[in-house]
Amino acid sequence: MTNTSPTATEYSTTPGTTARPSQNAGDRPGIPIVFIHQNYSHYLDFTLRQAVSSNPDSPIHLLGDADNNRFPFLIHHNIRDLLNEEAQRFEQVYKHSSPNHYNYELFCFIRWFLVRELMRREGYQQVFVADSDVMIYSDLTKYVDQTGLNESIAGFNVGADYQWVRSSSGHSSYWTWEGISLFCELAINLYTEPRLMAFMDQIRAEKIIKNDRAGISDMTALYVFYEEEHTRIRNLSESMNNSAFDHNICMATNYNLDEYEFGLGRKKIVMKDGFPMAYNVFLKKEILLHTLHFQGNSKNIIHRYYTGGGLLPSRLFREIRFKASVLYHMVR
Repeated sequence: MTNTSPTATEYSTTPGTTARPSQNAGDRPGIPIVFIHQNYSHYLDFTLRQAVSSNPDSPIHLLGDADNNRFPFLIHHNIRDLLNEEAQRFEQVYKHSSPNHYNYELFCFIRWFLVRELMRREGYQQVFVADSDVMIYSDLTKYVDQTGLNESIAGFNVGADYQWVRSSSGHSSYWTWEGISLFCELAINLYTEPRLMAFMDQIRAEKIIKNDRAGISDMTALYVFYEEEHTRIRNLSESMNNSAFDHNICMATNYNLDEYEFGLGRKKIVMKDGFPMAYNVFLKKEILLHTLHFQGNSKNIIHRYYTGGGLLPSRLFREIRFKASVLYHMVR
């Protein structure tokens, strides 16, 4: 795989900066943070403001639509405006193999082409991408610089069992221009290059044997990318310097199986000085989590873990609504 875009050589900026900052980005020198979301969801108010609170020096981008163009504190882009020929080419070669809806699974792939197009237009050499249900607590620019993450081409969540499940996750992911370019190229090659097509056929056959209903998704593509480039990719699930990135608050597993203390359906989280701490049963000590991922129904408790300013009425409303829902299901 090669990086053929002129952008990679056109801009020779210091990592974490942009060669030609957009007018909206201003002079914010921090690593750009990118969220992608269609329509409006109540938890966006918390996740987006949390990112602004913890990363005040970073330009925050939301790739969205008219329904969520309501946050004046960030840079909003319409998804339609970022679609390009590469995304269209992927759509042409994509073969659906998932129990999830075709449009849903296709968009999970297309979003990475959107990120690459944003980086190309803004001249970004690196970005951090977060799912819209991810709360960010650490200054990611400091994390990247202090841990040498910028020496890798990418970083995302990979479990110890990734070869068994044939899956990795990009819900909290770091990308360089080279990394995102290679990944988008690989995504197309998965459906066009004989070697990778044969590998995908093998994965599909394994999933049928295992009765794995997850099917083929962009998480499968991230797994293949990790297999191809693992020496240059940081695993954000692993504890490093007594910290890690949360895979899913509803799972005790992060990197290792049953790695963190668990109770009431989620990791036992204690907030200390504005940071979530979880006890790692293997390391026998508390680990700082840079992010929390509120997958599924756990989105209903995002407000409890918000550490930014304001939003008190919204937090109270969400808490009353959540408790009312719990009570309703108890007495049904």
